[in-house]
Amino acid sequence: MDNIIPVLMCGGSGTRLWPVSRSGEPKQFHALSGSTSLFQQTMQRFCSEQYAEPLIVVNSLHRDIALREIGELGTRTARLLVEPCVRSTGPAIAAAAALVAEEDPDRLMLVAPSDHVIEQVDIFSRAVAHAAVAARQGRIVLFGIQPTHAETGFGYIEAGEPFDDSSFMVAGFVEKPKRAMAEDLVANGRHLWNSGIFMFTARTILEELERYAPDVLACARRALSMAQRGNDTIRLAADFDTAPVISIDYAVMERSDRLVCVPVAPDWRDLGSWSALWDIGGKDGNGNVARGDTLLQDVHNSYIYGNSRLVAVMGVEKLVVIDTADAVLVSSLDQAQNIGRLAAELAAAKRPEASLHKKVRRPWGCYESLRSGETFQVKHIIVDVAGRLSLQYHHHRSEHWTVVSGTARVTIGDKVFVMTANQSAYIPKGDVHRLENIGDDELHLIEVQCGSYLGEDDIVRLEDKYDRIVTI
Repeated sequence: MDNIIPVLMCGGSGTRLWPVSRSGEPKQFHALSGSTSLFQQTMQRFCSEQYAEPLIVVNSLHRDIALREIGELGTRTARLLVEPCVRSTGPAIAAAAALVAEEDPDRLMLVAPSDHVIEQVDIFSRAVAHAAVAARQGRIVLFGIQPTHAETGFGYIEAGEPFDDSSFMVAGFVEKPKRAMAEDLVANGRHLWNSGIFMFTARTILEELERYAPDVLACARRALSMAQRGNDTIRLAADFDTAPVISIDYAVMERSDRLVCVPVAPDWRDLGSWSALWDIGGKDGNGNVARGDTLLQDVHNSYIYGNSRLVAVMGVEKLVVIDTADAVLVSSLDQAQNIGRLAAELAAAKRPEASLHKKVRRPWGCYESLRSGETFQVKHIIVDVAGRLSLQYHHHRSEHWTVVSGTARVTIGDKVFVMTANQSAYIPKGDVHRLENIGDDELHLIEVQCGSYLGEDDIVRLEDKYDRIVTI
Protein backbone atom coordinates (compact mmCIF):
# COMPACT_ATOMS: atom_id res chain seq x y z
CA MET A 1 0.00 0.00 0.00
CA ASP A 2 1.08 3.62 -0.57
CA ASN A 3 2.71 5.30 2.37
CA ILE A 4 0.73 7.79 4.43
CA ILE A 5 1.33 11.46 3.61
CA PRO A 6 1.96 13.47 6.80
CA VAL A 7 0.37 16.90 6.43
CA LEU A 8 2.04 19.08 9.05
CA MET A 9 0.18 22.23 10.04
CA CYS A 10 2.79 24.89 10.60
CA GLY A 11 0.77 27.99 11.44
CA GLY A 12 0.33 29.71 14.75
CA SER A 13 -0.07 33.24 16.04
CA GLY A 14 2.92 33.04 18.36
CA THR A 15 1.16 34.57 21.35
CA ARG A 16 0.77 31.95 24.08
CA LEU A 17 4.51 31.49 24.70
CA TRP A 18 5.56 35.09 24.19
CA PRO A 19 8.25 36.48 24.28
CA VAL A 20 10.07 33.40 22.93
CA SER A 21 7.25 32.61 20.51
CA ARG A 22 6.22 35.51 18.25
CA SER A 23 4.03 35.92 15.19
CA GLY A 24 7.08 35.96 12.93
CA GLU A 25 8.62 32.89 14.59
CA PRO A 26 5.97 30.89 16.51
CA LYS A 27 6.64 28.21 19.08
CA GLN A 28 7.11 25.25 16.71
CA PHE A 29 10.41 26.78 15.54
CA HIS A 30 11.92 26.87 19.02
CA ALA A 31 13.69 24.20 21.08
CA LEU A 32 11.26 24.28 24.01
CA SER A 33 11.46 20.58 24.84
CA GLY A 34 14.75 18.98 23.85
CA SER A 35 17.69 20.11 21.74
CA THR A 36 15.76 20.53 18.47
CA SER A 37 12.69 22.60 17.67
CA LEU A 38 9.17 21.22 18.00
CA PHE A 39 8.85 21.40 14.20
CA GLN A 40 12.03 19.35 13.72
CA GLN A 41 10.85 16.82 16.28
CA THR A 42 7.58 16.51 14.36
CA MET A 43 9.46 15.99 11.09
CA GLN A 44 11.57 13.25 12.68
CA ARG A 45 8.44 11.58 14.09
CA PHE A 46 7.27 10.92 10.54
CA CYS A 47 10.52 9.66 9.00
CA SER A 48 9.84 5.90 9.06
CA GLU A 49 8.86 3.77 6.06
CA GLN A 50 5.27 4.11 7.24
CA TYR A 51 5.21 7.64 5.80
CA ALA A 52 5.81 9.38 2.50
CA GLU A 53 7.45 12.79 2.02
CA PRO A 54 5.69 15.29 4.31
CA LEU A 55 3.56 18.14 3.03
CA ILE A 56 4.12 21.22 5.18
CA VAL A 57 1.28 23.76 5.25
CA VAL A 58 2.94 27.02 6.20
CA ASN A 59 2.19 30.73 6.07
CA SER A 60 4.32 32.81 3.73
CA LEU A 61 5.82 34.60 6.75
CA HIS A 62 7.27 31.32 8.06
CA ARG A 63 8.31 29.59 4.85
CA ASP A 64 11.97 30.63 5.08
CA ILE A 65 12.26 29.38 8.66
CA ALA A 66 10.65 26.05 7.76
CA LEU A 67 13.04 25.58 4.82
CA ARG A 68 16.02 26.34 7.04
CA GLU A 69 14.89 23.89 9.73
CA ILE A 70 14.28 21.14 7.17
CA GLY A 71 17.77 21.76 5.78
CA GLU A 72 19.30 21.54 9.26
CA LEU A 73 17.87 18.05 9.69
CA GLY A 74 19.59 16.92 6.51
CA THR A 75 17.71 13.62 6.49
CA ARG A 76 14.37 14.40 4.91
CA THR A 77 12.86 16.40 2.10
CA ALA A 78 9.42 17.97 2.15
CA ARG A 79 7.01 19.90 -0.01
CA LEU A 80 5.69 23.22 1.23
CA LEU A 81 2.16 24.44 0.58
CA VAL A 82 2.39 28.17 1.26
CA GLU A 83 -0.63 30.20 2.34
CA PRO A 84 -0.56 33.90 1.37
CA CYS A 85 -2.65 34.74 4.45
CA VAL A 86 -4.00 33.04 7.58
CA ARG A 87 -7.38 31.36 7.11
CA SER A 88 -7.39 28.75 9.91
CA THR A 89 -7.29 24.97 9.45
CA GLY A 90 -10.44 24.56 7.33
CA PRO A 91 -9.14 26.22 4.14
CA ALA A 92 -5.59 24.95 4.80
CA ILE A 93 -6.67 21.31 4.96
CA ALA A 94 -8.99 21.79 1.99
CA ALA A 95 -6.09 23.05 -0.13
CA ALA A 96 -3.81 20.24 1.05
CA ALA A 97 -6.43 17.58 0.25
CA ALA A 98 -7.08 19.08 -3.18
CA LEU A 99 -3.33 18.96 -3.89
CA VAL A 100 -2.99 15.33 -2.77
CA ALA A 101 -6.09 14.38 -4.79
CA GLU A 102 -4.40 15.63 -7.98
CA GLU A 103 -2.10 12.60 -7.76
CA ASP A 104 -4.29 10.07 -5.94
CA PRO A 105 -7.64 10.90 -4.29
CA ASP A 106 -7.50 7.67 -2.26
CA ARG A 107 -4.13 8.49 -0.70
CA LEU A 108 -4.13 8.53 3.11
CA MET A 109 -3.37 11.86 4.79
CA LEU A 110 -2.34 12.20 8.42
CA VAL A 111 -2.91 15.81 9.49
CA ALA A 112 -0.94 16.81 12.57
CA PRO A 113 0.10 20.05 14.30
CA SER A 114 3.82 20.75 14.21
CA ASP A 115 4.08 22.00 17.79
CA HIS A 116 3.10 18.95 19.87
CA VAL A 117 5.35 16.68 21.93
CA ILE A 118 4.87 12.90 21.61
CA GLU A 119 7.37 10.95 23.68
CA GLN A 120 6.38 7.34 22.90
CA VAL A 121 6.44 7.34 19.11
CA ASP A 122 6.06 3.54 18.91
CA ILE A 123 2.68 3.69 20.68
CA PHE A 124 1.56 6.49 18.38
CA SER A 125 2.74 4.58 15.28
CA ARG A 126 0.64 1.55 16.26
CA ALA A 127 -2.39 3.83 16.65
CA VAL A 128 -1.72 5.23 13.16
CA ALA A 129 -1.72 1.70 11.74
CA HIS A 130 -5.10 1.01 13.39
CA ALA A 131 -6.47 4.32 12.13
CA ALA A 132 -5.42 3.55 8.56
CA VAL A 133 -7.82 0.62 8.43
CA ALA A 134 -10.83 2.80 9.23
CA ALA A 135 -9.63 5.67 7.05
CA ARG A 136 -9.40 3.38 4.02
CA GLN A 137 -13.06 2.57 4.62
CA GLY A 138 -14.02 6.21 4.11
CA ARG A 139 -13.91 7.28 7.75
CA ILE A 140 -12.42 10.42 9.26
CA VAL A 141 -10.29 9.22 12.15
CA LEU A 142 -9.56 11.37 15.20
CA PHE A 143 -6.85 10.51 17.70
CA GLY A 144 -8.14 10.77 21.27
CA ILE A 145 -5.62 11.04 24.09
CA GLN A 146 -6.36 9.14 27.29
CA PRO A 147 -6.70 11.99 29.86
CA THR A 148 -4.44 11.97 32.89
CA HIS A 149 -6.12 14.87 34.69
CA ALA A 150 -8.96 17.39 34.38
CA GLU A 151 -7.57 19.80 31.78
CA THR A 152 -9.54 22.97 30.95
CA GLY A 153 -7.33 24.01 28.03
CA PHE A 154 -8.20 21.07 25.74
CA GLY A 155 -11.29 19.96 23.86
CA TYR A 156 -12.80 16.54 24.60
CA ILE A 157 -14.18 13.75 22.37
CA GLU A 158 -17.15 11.74 23.63
CA ALA A 159 -17.05 8.01 22.89
CA GLY A 160 -20.04 6.42 21.14
CA GLU A 161 -20.65 2.89 19.92
CA PRO A 162 -17.64 0.69 19.10
CA PHE A 163 -16.49 0.82 15.49
CA ASP A 164 -14.06 -2.07 15.81
CA ASP A 165 -11.93 -3.58 18.56
CA SER A 166 -9.58 -0.57 18.68
CA SER A 167 -11.83 2.43 17.97
CA PHE A 168 -15.31 3.86 18.47
CA MET A 169 -17.77 6.17 16.77
CA VAL A 170 -17.68 9.80 17.90
CA ALA A 171 -20.81 10.79 19.84
CA GLY A 172 -19.92 14.45 20.37
CA PHE A 173 -17.44 17.11 21.43
CA VAL A 174 -16.93 19.34 24.45
CA GLU A 175 -14.82 22.44 23.84
CA LYS A 176 -12.49 23.57 26.68
CA PRO A 177 -14.79 22.96 29.66
CA LYS A 178 -14.79 24.69 33.02
CA ARG A 179 -12.94 22.94 35.85
CA ALA A 180 -15.96 21.16 37.37
CA MET A 181 -17.12 19.84 34.00
CA ALA A 182 -13.59 18.74 33.08
CA GLU A 183 -13.43 16.72 36.29
CA ASP A 184 -16.75 15.07 35.45
CA LEU A 185 -15.62 14.26 31.89
CA VAL A 186 -12.46 12.54 33.12
CA ALA A 187 -14.35 10.70 35.88
CA ASN A 188 -17.04 9.24 33.59
CA GLY A 189 -14.46 7.46 31.41
CA ARG A 190 -16.25 8.24 28.13
CA HIS A 191 -14.19 11.26 27.10
CA LEU A 192 -10.71 11.72 25.67
CA TRP A 193 -8.66 14.79 24.92
CA ASN A 194 -8.95 15.92 21.32
CA SER A 195 -5.37 15.88 20.01
CA GLY A 196 -6.16 17.78 16.80
CA ILE A 197 -4.58 14.93 14.79
CA PHE A 198 -6.72 13.44 11.99
CA MET A 199 -6.46 10.77 9.33
CA PHE A 200 -8.54 10.37 6.16
CA THR A 201 -8.19 9.87 2.44
CA ALA A 202 -8.13 12.98 0.29
CA ARG A 203 -11.39 11.81 -1.29
CA THR A 204 -13.17 11.47 2.07
CA ILE A 205 -12.32 14.92 3.41
CA LEU A 206 -13.08 16.56 0.06
CA GLU A 207 -16.51 14.90 0.02
CA GLU A 208 -17.25 16.16 3.53
CA LEU A 209 -16.02 19.66 2.70
CA GLU A 210 -18.24 19.66 -0.38
CA ARG A 211 -21.15 18.60 1.80
CA TYR A 212 -20.67 20.92 4.78
CA ALA A 213 -18.38 23.77 3.68
CA PRO A 214 -18.54 24.11 -0.12
CA ASP A 215 -17.47 27.76 -0.02
CA VAL A 216 -14.26 26.81 1.83
CA LEU A 217 -13.48 24.09 -0.69
CA ALA A 218 -14.24 26.29 -3.70
CA CYS A 219 -11.86 29.01 -2.51
CA ALA A 220 -9.12 26.47 -1.76
CA ARG A 221 -9.46 24.83 -5.17
CA ARG A 222 -9.40 28.17 -6.95
CA ALA A 223 -6.26 29.27 -5.09
CA LEU A 224 -4.59 25.94 -5.90
CA SER A 225 -5.52 26.09 -9.57
CA MET A 226 -3.68 29.42 -9.89
CA ALA A 227 -0.81 28.49 -7.59
CA GLN A 228 2.82 29.22 -8.37
CA ARG A 229 4.63 25.88 -8.34
CA GLY A 230 8.38 25.69 -7.72
CA ASN A 231 10.84 22.93 -6.92
CA ASP A 232 9.74 22.39 -3.35
CA THR A 233 7.10 25.07 -2.89
CA ILE A 234 3.51 25.50 -4.02
CA ARG A 235 2.32 29.06 -3.39
CA LEU A 236 -1.44 29.37 -3.22
CA ALA A 237 -2.80 32.30 -5.20
CA ALA A 238 -3.96 35.48 -3.49
CA ASP A 239 -7.59 34.35 -4.00
CA PHE A 240 -7.04 32.21 -0.92
CA ASP A 241 -7.85 35.30 1.15
CA THR A 242 -11.50 35.03 0.07
CA ALA A 243 -11.89 31.77 2.01
CA PRO A 244 -13.85 31.95 5.29
CA VAL A 245 -11.75 31.93 8.45
CA ILE A 246 -12.94 28.65 9.93
CA SER A 247 -11.33 25.68 11.63
CA ILE A 248 -11.71 22.16 10.29
CA ASP A 249 -13.48 21.31 13.56
CA TYR A 250 -16.33 23.76 12.89
CA ALA A 251 -16.32 23.25 9.13
CA VAL A 252 -16.50 19.44 9.16
CA MET A 253 -15.71 17.54 12.35
CA GLU A 254 -18.63 18.74 14.46
CA ARG A 255 -21.08 18.03 11.60
CA SER A 256 -19.89 14.84 9.92
CA ASP A 257 -21.39 11.40 10.63
CA ARG A 258 -18.25 9.61 9.41
CA LEU A 259 -16.09 10.21 12.49
CA VAL A 260 -14.20 7.45 14.27
CA CYS A 261 -11.86 7.92 17.24
CA VAL A 262 -8.77 5.83 18.01
CA PRO A 263 -7.73 6.09 21.68
CA VAL A 264 -4.02 6.42 22.29
CA ALA A 265 -1.80 7.15 25.29
CA PRO A 266 1.61 8.18 23.85
CA ASP A 267 2.66 10.68 26.54
CA TRP A 268 1.35 13.57 24.44
CA ARG A 269 1.65 17.27 25.24
CA ASP A 270 0.25 20.39 23.60
CA LEU A 271 2.67 23.02 24.89
CA GLY A 272 0.18 25.87 25.04
CA SER A 273 1.58 27.82 28.00
CA TRP A 274 4.67 28.33 30.12
CA SER A 275 2.93 26.40 32.89
CA ALA A 276 2.69 23.40 30.55
CA LEU A 277 6.45 23.58 30.02
CA TRP A 278 6.92 23.75 33.79
CA ASP A 279 4.74 20.63 34.12
CA ILE A 280 6.95 18.52 31.82
CA GLY A 281 10.33 20.06 32.65
CA GLY A 282 13.06 18.48 34.72
CA LYS A 283 12.73 20.07 38.16
CA ASP A 284 15.33 20.72 40.82
CA GLY A 285 14.82 19.94 44.49
CA ASN A 286 12.72 23.09 44.94
CA GLY A 287 10.40 22.31 42.04
CA ASN A 288 12.02 24.78 39.64
CA VAL A 289 12.65 24.36 35.92
CA ALA A 290 15.62 26.51 34.88
CA ARG A 291 17.00 26.81 31.34
CA GLY A 292 19.90 28.85 30.09
CA ASP A 293 22.21 31.02 32.19
CA THR A 294 20.34 31.30 35.51
CA LEU A 295 21.09 31.77 39.20
CA LEU A 296 18.34 30.89 41.69
CA GLN A 297 18.30 31.44 45.45
CA ASP A 298 15.31 30.61 47.66
CA VAL A 299 13.10 30.10 44.58
CA HIS A 300 10.33 27.49 44.51
CA ASN A 301 8.02 25.96 41.89
CA SER A 302 9.00 28.41 39.15
CA TYR A 303 9.97 28.37 35.47
CA ILE A 304 13.06 30.48 34.70
CA TYR A 305 14.36 30.87 31.13
CA GLY A 306 17.58 32.78 30.41
CA ASN A 307 18.24 33.32 26.72
CA SER A 308 20.63 36.20 26.22
CA ARG A 309 22.24 37.00 29.59
CA LEU A 310 22.42 35.89 33.21
CA VAL A 311 19.00 35.80 34.87
CA ALA A 312 19.20 35.91 38.68
CA VAL A 313 16.04 35.29 40.74
CA MET A 314 15.70 35.34 44.54
CA GLY A 315 13.02 34.81 47.17
CA VAL A 316 9.95 34.06 45.02
CA GLU A 317 7.66 31.15 44.23
CA LYS A 318 5.33 30.08 41.41
CA LEU A 319 6.75 32.61 38.94
CA VAL A 320 7.50 32.52 35.23
CA VAL A 321 10.54 34.60 34.24
CA ILE A 322 11.45 34.61 30.54
CA ASP A 323 14.40 36.59 29.17
CA THR A 324 15.05 37.35 25.50
CA ALA A 325 17.32 39.89 23.81
CA ASP A 326 14.63 42.59 23.63
CA ALA A 327 11.91 41.63 26.13
CA VAL A 328 11.51 40.17 29.61
CA LEU A 329 8.33 38.51 30.88
CA VAL A 330 7.51 38.12 34.59
CA SER A 331 4.24 36.39 35.47
CA SER A 332 2.73 34.24 38.16
CA LEU A 333 2.64 30.60 37.14
CA ASP A 334 -1.12 30.62 37.69
CA GLN A 335 -1.59 33.38 35.09
CA ALA A 336 0.61 31.75 32.43
CA GLN A 337 -2.44 30.68 30.38
CA ASN A 338 -3.29 34.37 29.82
CA ILE A 339 0.01 35.63 28.41
CA GLY A 340 -1.52 35.76 24.94
CA ARG A 341 -3.36 38.88 26.10
CA LEU A 342 -0.04 40.68 26.55
CA ALA A 343 1.10 39.64 23.08
CA ALA A 344 -2.20 40.83 21.60
CA GLU A 345 -1.82 44.22 23.28
CA LEU A 346 1.71 44.56 21.90
CA ALA A 347 0.50 43.66 18.41
CA ALA A 348 -2.32 46.21 18.63
CA ALA A 349 0.25 48.83 19.59
CA LYS A 350 2.38 47.74 16.59
CA ARG A 351 5.34 46.98 18.84
CA PRO A 352 8.05 45.05 16.96
CA GLU A 353 8.50 42.76 19.97
CA ALA A 354 5.15 41.15 19.10
CA SER A 355 6.35 39.84 15.76
CA LEU A 356 10.11 39.45 15.36
CA HIS A 357 13.15 38.72 17.47
CA LYS A 358 16.24 40.86 17.12
CA LYS A 359 17.85 37.88 15.37
CA VAL A 360 15.83 36.94 12.28
CA ARG A 361 16.45 33.63 10.54
CA ARG A 362 16.60 33.28 6.77
CA PRO A 363 17.29 30.19 4.59
CA TRP A 364 20.80 31.51 3.88
CA GLY A 365 21.64 32.34 7.51
CA CYS A 366 20.38 35.12 9.79
CA TYR A 367 20.64 38.79 10.62
CA GLU A 368 20.39 40.79 13.83
CA SER A 369 19.37 44.43 14.01
CA LEU A 370 21.93 46.23 16.19
CA ARG A 371 20.70 49.82 15.97
CA SER A 372 18.07 51.69 14.00
CA GLY A 373 16.56 55.14 13.52
CA GLU A 374 14.18 56.82 11.10
CA THR A 375 16.65 56.81 8.19
CA PHE A 376 19.26 54.21 9.13
CA GLN A 377 19.67 50.65 10.37
CA VAL A 378 22.77 48.67 11.36
CA LYS A 379 22.69 44.88 11.03
CA HIS A 380 24.99 41.98 11.82
CA ILE A 381 24.58 39.52 8.93
CA ILE A 382 25.70 35.88 9.12
CA VAL A 383 25.71 33.84 5.91
CA ASP A 384 26.00 30.06 6.18
CA VAL A 385 28.62 28.11 4.27
CA ALA A 386 27.42 27.99 0.63
CA GLY A 387 24.63 30.44 1.53
CA ARG A 388 23.64 32.92 -1.15
CA LEU A 389 21.30 35.87 -0.87
CA SER A 390 18.98 36.63 -3.76
CA LEU A 391 20.00 38.82 -6.68
CA GLN A 392 18.03 41.94 -5.70
CA TYR A 393 17.71 45.69 -5.57
CA HIS A 394 15.99 48.27 -3.32
CA HIS A 395 13.86 51.27 -4.21
CA HIS A 396 14.40 53.27 -1.04
CA ARG A 397 17.76 52.49 0.55
CA SER A 398 21.48 52.21 -0.05
CA GLU A 399 23.69 49.72 1.78
CA HIS A 400 27.28 49.56 2.94
CA TRP A 401 28.88 46.17 3.70
CA THR A 402 31.99 45.56 5.82
CA VAL A 403 33.25 41.99 6.13
CA VAL A 404 34.23 41.01 9.67
CA SER A 405 35.26 37.41 8.94
CA GLY A 406 34.91 34.89 6.14
CA THR A 407 35.07 35.17 2.38
CA ALA A 408 32.33 36.81 0.28
CA ARG A 409 31.62 36.95 -3.40
CA VAL A 410 29.91 40.28 -4.06
CA THR A 411 27.90 41.29 -7.10
CA ILE A 412 27.10 44.98 -7.65
CA GLY A 413 25.70 45.81 -11.06
CA ASP A 414 27.99 44.20 -13.64
CA LYS A 415 30.93 43.88 -11.21
CA VAL A 416 31.72 40.63 -9.35
CA PHE A 417 34.57 40.55 -6.82
CA VAL A 418 35.76 38.83 -3.62
CA MET A 419 35.86 40.48 -0.19
CA THR A 420 37.57 39.29 2.99
CA ALA A 421 37.94 40.65 6.53
CA ASN A 422 38.17 44.44 6.87
CA GLN A 423 37.12 45.10 3.27
CA SER A 424 34.02 47.11 2.37
CA ALA A 425 31.60 47.77 -0.48
CA TYR A 426 28.92 50.39 -1.16
CA ILE A 427 25.63 49.51 -2.90
CA PRO A 428 23.76 52.56 -4.20
CA LYS A 429 19.97 52.66 -4.11
CA GLY A 430 18.55 50.84 -7.13
CA ASP A 431 21.71 48.88 -7.97
CA VAL A 432 21.30 45.12 -8.47
CA HIS A 433 23.44 43.23 -5.97
CA ARG A 434 24.10 39.85 -4.36
CA LEU A 435 26.12 38.43 -1.47
CA GLU A 436 27.48 34.86 -1.36
CA ASN A 437 29.58 32.90 1.12
CA ILE A 438 32.31 31.11 -0.87
CA GLY A 439 34.50 30.22 2.14
CA ASP A 440 34.70 27.24 4.45
CA ASP A 441 33.36 29.14 7.50
CA GLU A 442 30.42 31.37 8.29
CA LEU A 443 30.56 34.81 6.67
CA HIS A 444 30.06 37.69 9.13
CA LEU A 445 29.57 41.27 8.03
CA ILE A 446 28.14 44.56 9.23
CA GLU A 447 25.53 46.19 7.01
CA VAL A 448 24.58 49.86 7.30
CA GLN A 449 21.33 50.79 5.55
CA CYS A 450 20.41 54.41 4.80
CA GLY A 451 17.20 55.60 3.20
CA SER A 452 13.67 56.93 3.53
CA TYR A 453 12.20 53.44 4.06
CA LEU A 454 14.00 50.43 5.55
CA GLY A 455 11.31 47.73 5.64
CA GLU A 456 12.10 44.16 4.60
CA ASP A 457 9.44 44.42 1.89
CA ASP A 458 11.69 46.85 -0.03
CA ILE A 459 13.41 43.91 -1.71
CA VAL A 460 12.87 43.20 -5.41
CA ARG A 461 14.24 39.72 -6.11
CA LEU A 462 15.40 38.90 -9.63
CA GLU A 463 16.90 35.47 -8.95
CA ASP A 464 16.82 33.33 -5.81
CA LYS A 465 18.32 30.00 -4.75
CA TYR A 466 15.52 29.45 -2.24
CA ASP A 467 12.54 29.84 -4.58
CA ARG A 468 11.29 33.07 -2.97
CA ILE A 469 10.36 35.00 -6.13
CA VAL A 470 6.59 35.46 -6.13
CA THR A 471 4.98 35.96 -9.54
CA ILE A 472 1.29 35.57 -8.64
